[in-house]
Amino acid sequence: MKRRTEIFVETERLVVVARRFGLKRELQWCDSCDEGVDMMTTDHAAIAAHVTSRTIFRWAESGRVHSTETPDGLLVICPNSLPV
Repeated sequence: MKRRTEIFVETERLVVVARRFGLKRELQWCDSCDEGVDMMTTDHAAIAAHVTSRTIFRWAESGRVHSTETPDGLLVICPNSLPV
């Protein structure tokens, strides 16, 4: 008679997106939210939403997430619009 042992492993993942010490924070206007928010880079938005940066770009193009471009040409994402 064979014995069978089952092992279950439960994991939990916590992602903390932190800014560098001393980095100046500026609120940017989100036209869709109609308020000033601390916008996220596409990489930080991807980490927060558990998707790839490419997916964030697709969502921004389709209007699924609120986004705007900085004067430097950087695409930034409104954290209020990210799916939970």
